Amino acid sequence: MEYRENPLLGRKVFFLNPPLSVENYVIEALKNEEYEVYKLTDVTAAKPILSLFENAICFIFVDDVLSLDAWYNFIASFQDDPSLKSVFLGVLSVKTKPKDQERFLMSLKLPGGFVMMDKKIEETKNQLEGILKINGAKGIRQCVRLELKDSKEVNGYFSLGTQLFSFRLIDISQMGFAAVMPARISKYFKKGSFLNNVSITMGRYSFVCSINVYGVTLAGDQCILVALLVDGTSKEVLQKIHNFVFENLEKRMKDLIASVNLDFTDYNVRFKDDSASEEEVVEDVEELDDSSSSDSEKGKQEKSAGDKAESDAPAESNSEQKEESEQKSEKSDGAESNEAKKEDNKDEKVEAASEEKTDEKESATEGKNPETE
Repeated sequence: MEYRENPLLGRKVFFLNPPLSVENYVIEALKNEEYEVYKLTDVTAAKPILSLFENAICFIFVDDVLSLDAWYNFIASFQDDPSLKSVFLGVLSVKTKPKDQERFLMSLKLPGGFVMMDKKIEETKNQLEGILKINGAKGIRQCVRLELKDSKEVNGYFSLGTQLFSFRLIDISQMGFAAVMPARISKYFKKGSFLNNVSITMGRYSFVCSINVYGVTLAGDQCILVALLVDGTSKEVLQKIHNFVFENLEKRMKDLIASVNLDFTDYNVRFKDDSASEEEVVEDVEELDDSSSSDSEKGKQEKSAGDKAESDAPAESNSEQKEESEQKSEKSDGAESNEAKKEDNKDEKVEAASEEKTDEKESATEGKNPETE
């Protein structure tokens, strides 16, 4: 959808899949405010119809018919269709959750906003009317105008003296009308002049009014009259014009809907990969990051455990070697101690033997001396 200045002649307003409260109250109330409003009940006809009306604005009720994701995909598809880029979209809902509202508003172009219908219907109508005013739905025209170029059932009559003149209307609104008449009677319609008792027949409606001549343009053997209804025209006359205008507009729209090629795209599957919200994408990325971090952390822990095992293995080996060395050292010390003890015992034995021999010698010497005496 392209953003541009509000159109000079306003916008056609559509409500796609409207709930009963909108259909029975909001649409009728907006028509009474002279907005050109239509309802579309068939989703398959929506895009073919909207593509025919540049600068239209359409409010879509997303609580039923399609799933919320399908409605998201449906709206997203407008951005890729050149014939729909000028169409302004808005969303209506009663039950959509704030998270989903944010998804629509952040990811889609919605000049018509996201209107939650969780309040009185009068407040919803006022909110929608405010959106229409901001987006220039009326344009410079304050009333809906019905073109009648191909219609022969809408005619006007006025009398001057004993003469009766007729003309054919080519458009009409509550503001006035334009008509085609023979050039020869253009002299009776001077700009700014006033005419009373002008009779208008519109199918089953007819009324008498007074007009001010706004302008007359000659075109060959014909002339085009532009007339404004005078201030003070009765409400009854204005209501007849209003009813006639909207009845014909609705009939033409129904005929148009019946003639277009319908759109049977399955929006539950189309754009599925592209319809994920930023939040979902971020969540997916975070999940991937968490998974990657978890795997990385697990790898680090495994590696650390492996390194620790390797570092512990030599430590245990060194400890065993140390214990073996200490055991050998103790055995060596024990052996040396035993050797020393053996040497001491040997010395003691030698010393004892030597003393024993000395005693024997002394004893032998003493025995000999008495005899000598």
